[in-house]
Amino acid sequence: MSQKQKLSSAAEGGISAEPFQNLTNLAVSEQDISSRELYFDRVAATWEEEHSEAEVDSALQALVSRFDLRPGQVVLDAGCGTGRLLPLILREIGPGGELVAVDFSEKMLEIARKKYRAPNLTFCRADISQFKSPGRFDRIICLCLLPHLPDKLLALRTLRTNLKRGGQLIIAHTASREEVNAYHARLPEPVCHDQLPDSQEMTGLLVAAGLRLIELEEGNIYFLKAFRDEDQVDKILR
Repeated sequence: MSQKQKLSSAAEGGISAEPFQNLTNLAVSEQDISSRELYFDRVAATWEEEHSEAEVDSALQALVSRFDLRPGQVVLDAGCGTGRLLPLILREIGPGGELVAVDFSEKMLEIARKKYRAPNLTFCRADISQFKSPGRFDRIICLCLLPHLPDKLLALRTLRTNLKRGGQLIIAHTASREEVNAYHARLPEPVCHDQLPDSQEMTGLLVAAGLRLIELEEGNIYFLKAFRDEDQVDKILR
């Protein structure tokens, strides 16, 4: 769900926790990381109850239909939480596809592991900004994740390295940007300041991360789609 600079993963799939300090100007304190991890562990038990209303499920179905998922694809559910998206993604990619579900909250993952099992589904506890499986994924999906990433540029750059050529990054919420930000503002520390950037800031972050915007909708829902910008990443890495 959020960042942890030194949290490495335990799982299959060849994960490295090599840091990206040279690629970011935002320092995220260890105290902030620990408090975020504790927060999401604490709310895991009630998370499903609060996010499983019929209208939310319907909105999720509508979002998934826009992910352009196809049989055989390799997909990363970044910040999977308790696994709300997992059965919907598995249905679209079929038995020939592969789904990797990553979250840094062990309590969230415990719930997801109990609920969902499939031969082509792998769970991994990791900080998404440190999760590296270069060039592996056709789709990376961030549902309700981005506001909770203290260093968004670092996370976006890391996610970009995990995309295949032609792969797409999808950032989505079942509510508008204004609704998401207002909801978070009513929550307790440490997430009360977690906000979705406006379109200008978001576009700048994508460019700096080596991603190119395809689509951005900020109306009744928030939906962003971007792909790897090969020319831009060459400039970043030179």
